[in-house]
Amino acid sequence: MFGNAFYAFTAMAYIGLAAVNLYKPNATGERLMGWGFIVFGVLAAYVLCSLLLTLNLANNGRFDWISASKATRNVIIGFGFLCLMNGIVFVTMVNADANDASTANWLGLLVIRYGAIWMPLLMLAPFAILLKTEWLHAFSPNLYKIPLMVACFIGFAFFALGREQLGGLFTDKQAVAEKKYQESMRLIDLTDDTADLLYYLFKDDVRVREAALTKLKAKPNLESELLDVLGRYQENGNYRWVIIYLEDNTVEHPERFVEPLNRIINRIAIEFQYRLQSFSNENDFLETLNVDGMCRVLDTQFKAYKADFRPNMMKLYSELEKEPKPEFLAIRNKYKAVVKNWLDSN
Repeated sequence: MFGNAFYAFTAMAYIGLAAVNLYKPNATGERLMGWGFIVFGVLAAYVLCSLLLTLNLANNGRFDWISASKATRNVIIGFGFLCLMNGIVFVTMVNADANDASTANWLGLLVIRYGAIWMPLLMLAPFAILLKTEWLHAFSPNLYKIPLMVACFIGFAFFALGREQLGGLFTDKQAVAEKKYQESMRLIDLTDDTADLLYYLFKDDVRVREAALTKLKAKPNLESELLDVLGRYQENGNYRWVIIYLEDNTVEHPERFVEPLNRIINRIAIEFQYRLQSFSNENDFLETLNVDGMCRVLDTQFKAYKADFRPNMMKLYSELEKEPKPEFLAIRNKYKAVVKNWLDSN
């Protein structure tokens, strides 16, 4: 009697679960927060009803086939239930956060977009068989054992795999790259700020770099604006993007850049003084300092001013000679080698 009631409640909670996974609200602010509470409430109802149904079946000996030992059987039932609920909760929460499925591959669509629709059926269908004594004896045991094991395995996979691994597994990398490209192109089209456009020269997509470079070169006072970006080195890190620009683009008046670049070299030396000893993950920032690119810039269109740069380059090398934290050793060694090479040849 109670088993049928618990199954009916679980089935109704499942309908609500399917609905919140299929419906995408077009809302913001308080309405979106309200939707979040609805999703949480439906999830809680489904988990609670499923738990009561599972306990009822366990108490009626429907899981005795798992193990002859009651303690072992209860542990396996509890672990399996947690795995299954984890999978359903995970895909529902991710699905609720995602605005669309444009970057998901076929597996991502199947598991994330529609996982909360078919994963509960791997439990509900076997439980329907286990609930009816006549069905239990009429059907092959594999009809309820295999779906339950598959459901538990899927749920356990969400425990075992990290978010980064799951993202790689369910994401279409080409679609992600294309989406990033479209967003970058949209922002490039909207902005006329030199620092913002320079930032896109650091992107991997050559189409983005070319679009930003075209817009930069159309500026009538580009050199002055580049110098203005360099002059704000104490306010932000946008000076890093100027170095990238200078790697492949010459300026008409390089003499105007000598003093600003010298200040940048000194600034980079100070960055190394602290960041190479940091407890944080500084590798991404250290890569953007682009010391090897800076050495190429100084060795080409600014070679005539090597004597002006040498004192600060020696200061930079002095900082790079200090022993860094082990996690920064590789990038320190790369930068140390290029600065030493510049000093030896200049």
